[in-house]
Amino acid sequence: MTHRFRPQRSSPRPLGTRDHVRGDILPLALVMMTTILLAGLGVGIVVMEGLRRSADTDAAMTAYYAADAGVERQLYELRKRSATVGSLQGLSGTFSNGSGWAAASSTYLQALSKTFFLIPEDDFQFVDLFDPDNIAAAAGVGRVDWSWQAGPDCGGTPPTIEMGYAQWLASGSVLPQDFRIIQGLTPAGMVTPLDPLRGYRLRFRPKGCSASALRVEVSPGAAYAPQTFPGDIVAGAIGSYRRATQAITVQVPRQDVLSGLFSFVLFSECQLIKDPDNPAVCP
Repeated sequence: MTHRFRPQRSSPRPLGTRDHVRGDILPLALVMMTTILLAGLGVGIVVMEGLRRSADTDAAMTAYYAADAGVERQLYELRKRSATVGSLQGLSGTFSNGSGWAAASSTYLQALSKTFFLIPEDDFQFVDLFDPDNIAAAAGVGRVDWSWQAGPDCGGTPPTIEMGYAQWLASGSVLPQDFRIIQGLTPAGMVTPLDPLRGYRLRFRPKGCSASALRVEVSPGAAYAPQTFPGDIVAGAIGSYRRATQAITVQVPRQDVLSGLFSFVLFSECQLIKDPDNPAVCP
């Protein structure tokens, strides 16, 4: 018996078979790779931005310290080398790390009054009334008006304030003539007459509790006519480092030559006012 081989006729595969699924993987893989790439780029941008901000913060801190050094240099020139305020405008400096500073906005402070927000009990607050560029010159102050309020530890009752002042004649070398103390009992306002031909340093001290809102005004004569205080300045500097710049402005006394002098009194059996021109005879 003879067997004949009959080839089987293959029929076409329907849609959705395995070969068709393999053909759709490539677009899906491209979409997934693109998504991962974009996410990686986003993370990279965030990291780079954070690094840039961190570098800018470090640069800003360096620029701030450069500006602070500029202010300190100006104060050194004023107080140790007797420079004038006008000569500060051309000052500048650089440092080994590439940072630098330049003087800016250095001028005299034009203030018609001074207010000290809080002075602790038995602490001191000084107010200078003299021309720091010429200490021996007359201050031109003939009257001081001062008032204050109760501090937070006073229970609503304002303290008494002791105002002491040293004074010197406006001629020749500076030699304080005496130190006087005035007891301030009227918080609503005290008026103290001064000599316009002398220089002064005032010292305020609250007694019993702290004082707040101590306000001081000066007038050229006996009548109330507030004028600007002598001696205070505004010193400024701009620091720079890389892309960062920082500016500092401070309000400071022009000179602090008399710091610590005549802030105390030695009591004896003689009178409190020690006048070298008219010395008292002690018992």
